[in-house]
Amino acid sequence: MSFESINPTTGELLGTYPEHDAREVDARLQQAWEGWQHWARTPLSERTAFLARLADLLEERVEEYARLITLEMGKPIGEARGEVKKAAFGARHFAENGAAYIQPEAIPGTPGRVVYESLGPIFAVMPWNLPFWQVLRFFIPAALVGNTVIVKHAETVQGCALAIEKLVQDAGGSRIYVNLSVQREAVPGIIADARIRAVTVTGSVRAGRSVAETAGLHGKKVVLELGGSDPFVVLEDADIAKAVQMGVTSRYSNNAQSCIAAKRFFIAEPVADAFTKAFVEQSAALKIGDPLLPETKLGPQARKDLCENSERQVRDAVAAGARVLLGGKPLDGPGYFFPPTVLVDLPLDAPVAREEFFGPVALVFTFKTEEEAIRLANDSDFGLAASVWSQSPERANAVAARLEAGAVFINDFVRSDPRAPFGGVKSSGFGRELGALGARELTNAKLIWEPLP
Repeated sequence: MSFESINPTTGELLGTYPEHDAREVDARLQQAWEGWQHWARTPLSERTAFLARLADLLEERVEEYARLITLEMGKPIGEARGEVKKAAFGARHFAENGAAYIQPEAIPGTPGRVVYESLGPIFAVMPWNLPFWQVLRFFIPAALVGNTVIVKHAETVQGCALAIEKLVQDAGGSRIYVNLSVQREAVPGIIADARIRAVTVTGSVRAGRSVAETAGLHGKKVVLELGGSDPFVVLEDADIAKAVQMGVTSRYSNNAQSCIAAKRFFIAEPVADAFTKAFVEQSAALKIGDPLLPETKLGPQARKDLCENSERQVRDAVAAGARVLLGGKPLDGPGYFFPPTVLVDLPLDAPVAREEFFGPVALVFTFKTEEEAIRLANDSDFGLAASVWSQSPERANAVAARLEAGAVFINDFVRSDPRAPFGGVKSSGFGRELGALGARELTNAKLIWEPLP
């Protein structure tokens, strides 16, 4: 069999990529295993130097990689450049700061210390929506600590998958990064292989739970980042103009196909009309079209079925009582374009209200009190991130403290940053990537107990 890469802007075939058979999979797992024997013993200074070279190459190849990202998954070219630059910043950050994150730590009052050692080859199941950043977000800290990785990238972005593998090789990382082109049916057998020491997944709740179940059966650690339905809470004393601007940015960036993004907007009743009117106007003004053009702000959804699912979700919401203030139906013509869509009056007990909207659909609700806002924001199976808007730091922090999320942003939109831990709670997963916590997540925190003579 082979995988196909389809340009979501035109529906045209970009390329076909052969699937790896069982013999090739075994050979590649062995490559990662043998690579780990060498990489784990490589001095930390050489591993950080490798990350610096990786950052250099990413910066040199921004245009090449950005075009590939846009062709394969459809995000606007300016955002694709930003994705590659963010990956370069992440590599540079860990090259310069990673050693401090994993320094041995003395245990006060004891003769003990904790050292952070590599686990071995890590198997990663990665998604299509940020095809460079999400892979490198995991890989950079993993490589820093001495792990090697085996990556099953999404079937639709195999061009990106091969480009990342070559990038690592060009930076001097032979046998550190191994690409696997396999169907999802092959995943359980790979997890069960004794050469795999841990697993990480960025993807859907269903996929993550399936992987976690298999990893648990084999006693292997797993890190899950499984999406979200982030609340965007606007109190009546918020800077409404800024909240609208940032809300539009958060909802529609990456063609509204991001796990960490504002999706459920909870607006205090006194400012709800003003917020909603401005939000609809700014959403309608977004330029839709060819994502290779610099003026485009919203490109296509990455696959036809995703576009169809957005239409189904809007249809279900309307059937449950929601009103469509903007958009709501796919655009005619080639490609998988769905316009900015704003829904109000969706009953919170409707089944569709509990789904993750992975397309350009914003759900707007109102609340009377802070207590109600907190209750509504937390009434979700997801808990990745949230944002709170208020010009009172005390009020904003009091609300933030009660939100069930892996991260809360105050007067800012949600996003990941290489310097800070990233991850969620509830159905959004567990474990952390990035920052000091991310650097230590896929390590053996080994105790060394050495009494004085």
